[in-house]
Amino acid sequence: FHLPVVYEDDYFAIVNKPEGIVVFGPKGGGYGRMTVKSCLPWVITPPKLGVVSVLRRPTPVHRIDRGTSGLLVVAKTKPAMVELSRMFKERKAKKTYTAIVNGDILEPRDTSISNEEAEKLGVCVGESNDAESRKRSWQVIDNELEDQNAVTVWRRVKQYTGIENARNYTLSMVELKPKTGRYHQLRRHMAWTGNCPLLGDKTYDGGGPARLLRDNGFYLCSNKIVIEHPFYNAPQGRSMWEKVKEDEMKKCNDHKENIRIVEESDGRVLVYAEIDLPSKFNELSELSEAAAGCTDEAA
Repeated sequence: FHLPVVYEDDYFAIVNKPEGIVVFGPKGGGYGRMTVKSCLPWVITPPKLGVVSVLRRPTPVHRIDRGTSGLLVVAKTKPAMVELSRMFKERKAKKTYTAIVNGDILEPRDTSISNEEAEKLGVCVGESNDAESRKRSWQVIDNELEDQNAVTVWRRVKQYTGIENARNYTLSMVELKPKTGRYHQLRRHMAWTGNCPLLGDKTYDGGGPARLLRDNGFYLCSNKIVIEHPFYNAPQGRSMWEKVKEDEMKKCNDHKENIRIVEESDGRVLVYAEIDLPSKFNELSELSEAAAGCTDEAA
């Protein structure tokens, strides 16, 4: 399978995991080499000579469900693995998912929050100098899962109408920003609280006509991430950053439109990564336009 490398330096990498591939195989085996972890040594460039504590094999620091596609963070060194794992455990890695849900999902006034309130919850809601981003309103789901706090910030982006077998002949594209990371959190929050399960999600779609929309798997992609650099923000990495930052920023920002490495006003070095949605998302637009038209929601 193809595993594109989205961002890479001597300390960590970000890859684009395809749908249908597991990140780690079970302890007893069963997937052979058809796992992301097995593929990584073939696509990741080893750190250059002089980098210390290099891992024997590059290692993912978090998981993505088999049916979900998108951005996966991989450590190349032991210190990077420790620091990146800490960020994910403490929910400091800010991830954005895009999904298609079955139905015309409602955005109730009593669960609406402002862009500023969403930002205070710790999710990435866009650039601070982006006027359109600042005007957006968001929805917040704060419902426990297995007696644990579970918070998802989301908004509707687009509707697709005239879709046969969909609820009310309508599908909705939503942007999802998990504050917590519970088991199947996004899928369950959309199905149980939003009453609009992910398109093609046979576990939570409730059956019925939805079964006829399962052919392409479920529609969930981790398409954006903002993360602090695991080495350049560490005490031992600051002096190195001062030496290489101009070259690193130019190399990254000049050649990859959706990848940026920046130094914030507080001195933190952040990596921003974004990928295009899988082609099956775009095919829904074509299907809807052919049937009844597509209405974009105001930002």
